[in-house]
Amino acid sequence: MLVAMTDQNERFVLQAAMSKNLLKQLRKERLFFCPQCKSNVQLKIGSIKIPHFAHLTKNDCESQFSEGETVTHLLGKHHLYQLFQQLGYDVELESYLPTLKQRPDLLVMMKSGKCIVIEFQCSTISKEYFLSRNKGYQSENIQPIWIPSTPPRKNLSTGMLKISLSEQLQQFVQTTQNQRYLLTYNPHQQQFIYFSNLLHIKDNLYLTKVQNLPLEKQLFPFYQPKNLKRNEFLHYYKTYLVSKENFLNYRLLISKKGINDLFLRSVYELRLSLSSLPPFLGLPLKGNESLKMFAVEWQTALFYFAHVNKLEIDLLDKRAIQYFLDWAKLSNTNESIALVLDYCKLLKQIEIQHVYSSMKPVNLIDLLYTQFLA
Repeated sequence: MLVAMTDQNERFVLQAAMSKNLLKQLRKERLFFCPQCKSNVQLKIGSIKIPHFAHLTKNDCESQFSEGETVTHLLGKHHLYQLFQQLGYDVELESYLPTLKQRPDLLVMMKSGKCIVIEFQCSTISKEYFLSRNKGYQSENIQPIWIPSTPPRKNLSTGMLKISLSEQLQQFVQTTQNQRYLLTYNPHQQQFIYFSNLLHIKDNLYLTKVQNLPLEKQLFPFYQPKNLKRNEFLHYYKTYLVSKENFLNYRLLISKKGINDLFLRSVYELRLSLSSLPPFLGLPLKGNESLKMFAVEWQTALFYFAHVNKLEIDLLDKRAIQYFLDWAKLSNTNESIALVLDYCKLLKQIEIQHVYSSMKPVNLIDLLYTQFLA
């Protein structure tokens, strides 16, 4: 904790400008108490963590709010608190919200009267608890903004990168009108790290553009990364095709379902070869994360589904797509339906009616780039 109540019932916030000598003197002269449970807390002034308060004995309050705070968490929320102060916002650190029984890292009061909470998340949080926290904030007309700690990775360079994002981190992905990105913060480097223009490959693997922004250059509302330029998307596409080729080379080896493997069965029944699939099978599409798998798997299965049911692939409607998703035992959600509809729309543009069609001579990159920015 960075906030405590004094023996004079005053709110005391630890500031970076306070010297250790001053804090040691205050520790001798004052008593400090937890703002929530009112029990005694100790002012710790060590050499590893920044000065902070800690309960003298473990209790429910500590387990509920402090999360066993790490150096990273203490430092990060302290930096974010200073940032909002310097930007001139009315901000409170570790302000307790009694109606929600929550203590967000920061509570920012906007001039419009709207409140925003900033949560710097360093520990694991379940999807259920994450959604519950958001629902609680929204019920009080408070906008939550979650900033996870930058994932540890050696040689995290800027520019285009393939990266595995855990399901934990995917919870914090933000969606703007035309792109998805992850905003993280590294307090040890005092930098915001953006993973922008996320393009799903398979499972938890994404293509992304990595950008960093020093703490002192951040504004609020937070900077939003720009969309990829066409030449950058072309680089994405070429990298994606290499990943697709590598995936297909090993696809037979990693199959554990044998004849029940829908993708391999689709390839066999359609009399295709894994080494020479049509170029319109396995197109990288925005929203592919809704199905989790490599696009070449579900796109090939879609053609097999159309072949079995004697359907025109470019004329499939929402109802037929819902049937396909259930038939293929895939996630049947609004997002996955929209994804398959986008694919059918793209096939119509390049005049593909069945798996043996020849592609219309069009600029496929432009079509894919348009869909990615939609």
